[in-house]
Amino acid sequence: MTPIDYPLLLASLAIDLFLLYLLAYVFFYRRHKRRDVFVAIALINITLYVLGGALGTFTISLGVGFALFSVISIFRLRSETLGWNEIVYLLVALAMGLNLGLPAYDLLVQSLYAVLLVLAVYVVDHPKILKSKVTQRFSMSTDYVEIDPVNLKQKVEEQLGHPVLNIKVRTVNIIPPTMKLDVEA
Repeated sequence: MTPIDYPLLLASLAIDLFLLYLLAYVFFYRRHKRRDVFVAIALINITLYVLGGALGTFTISLGVGFALFSVISIFRLRSETLGWNEIVYLLVALAMGLNLGLPAYDLLVQSLYAVLLVLAVYVVDHPKILKSKVTQRFSMSTDYVEIDPVNLKQKVEEQLGHPVLNIKVRTVNIIPPTMKLDVEA
């Protein structure tokens, strides 16, 4: 077990919390207004920071890092479906927490990596870089089967009373005739 350098620990924690504030609140929550995902990003980051710090006091292999991400992916499979933005913010929070939590190298290098992650999110997800197109995405079930794309779009638009941009068929059952669709309107 390696001794803990408390000033280094507090410095890396301060950097992690500051960057987490930027990532989770300033960049994500203020842009996307998803409190549930904000909480997940923040708490997963802090959890990984603590786990990284705890594991960093022992001699560990790269396999432990992959094992952590495997465990997290199991949680992901069991959770509500998230969009790409939410997944990316979570991934950055995971990487940042693990990077700053494991005392594997110099704090300056760890900080540079973490700042790079947050800066990348800021630039890539900035609303002035790529304008957001306001659409609604949802799943729906039908009590019919329609395989012709034009007829399917027409039927769904009639049911919703709203124009539809895209339909993706998820499942089709013949008996009883049902379909599960992902709709973008």
